[in-house]
Amino acid sequence: MLSKALDVLETFASHRDELTLEQIISRTRISHASAFRIVQTLVYRGYLSRVEPKRYRLSWQRRKLRIGYAGLSEEVPFSAALTRSLTAAAEEAGLELIVRDNQGDPQIAIQTARELVNNDIDFALEFQRYEKVSPVLANIFAEANVRTIAIHIPQPGAVYFGADNYKAGQTAGEALGRFAVAQWNARYDAIALLDVAEGGHALHSRMLGVLHGVQKVAGEIESDQVHWLNGGGRQETSRRAVVSFLKRHPDIRRLLVSAVSDHSAMGAVQALKASRLRDSSAVVGHDGDPEAIREIAGGNSPYLGTVAFFPERYGRALVELLLRMQRGEAIGTAHYVKHALVDRESSQRLNNAR
Repeated sequence: MLSKALDVLETFASHRDELTLEQIISRTRISHASAFRIVQTLVYRGYLSRVEPKRYRLSWQRRKLRIGYAGLSEEVPFSAALTRSLTAAAEEAGLELIVRDNQGDPQIAIQTARELVNNDIDFALEFQRYEKVSPVLANIFAEANVRTIAIHIPQPGAVYFGADNYKAGQTAGEALGRFAVAQWNARYDAIALLDVAEGGHALHSRMLGVLHGVQKVAGEIESDQVHWLNGGGRQETSRRAVVSFLKRHPDIRRLLVSAVSDHSAMGAVQALKASRLRDSSAVVGHDGDPEAIREIAGGNSPYLGTVAFFPERYGRALVELLLRMQRGEAIGTAHYVKHALVDRESSQRLNNAR
């Protein structure tokens, strides 16, 4: 009987395999009655789990869950903070975490996904910024039967975890609108929006939220006041984009700026500090990076604020979500993180608390 029980367990190639009793019988050539008794005993003792009334898989309880995490880029402060948070939370929960870096590159993201699948992971956490590569990653994980959580950029078939982009952008826009009303009586020349073209709809909706937030507070916006710039989510690319923009529009005297990330917003700030608009511009970013918060707290800067998502809190929330998925609980398709505006006053409190 022991030999037959081992035969049953060995029919499962990995913890992702889901087999019916008939498939187990076909592979082991054990009689139906014996196979049924063995399977029921293995379920009772925790070696197998019942996925559906007629399907079984190896139980997660008999080994650590193996999680594959592909981060956006360790050069991006937000991503680095998320990695630290997730690593600590996984260790605390007793999970095995395999960490890889997508390096902000879509081809590396694809290679990393394949590598993680080859490491026999049970779940994948994917964090990358290219909307067009998301279906490719989704297919890699789906073919390996790996359930996935997509961080900040939606992915077909994956549970979404991250910002409510439109609402976050609206928070940023309202801050810019309040500034324009208080400082310029709502009279400004232009709004520059540093988007990430490859981020697709998700990040674009963040910038649409900015526009509607400004409009909600400061009134209607003329179409020729709005300027879309591709900052690529990178500091130097964004700096160059703003420098080029200012050269093309020498008549602008009052400028509002927002960017999809603080990394990008810092590039805009650098360009504005070196320009004629140093004292007649305002910037609001997104993410809540420490570097941005220090710049905001300094006071002598166009950087007005950042919409913070607090990636240092992501780890425990992600681990909790993974464990709920593992237990087979019903979960929604999107899990939004809380966001908050960090302005000059609150940034000083945050810096003092560190």
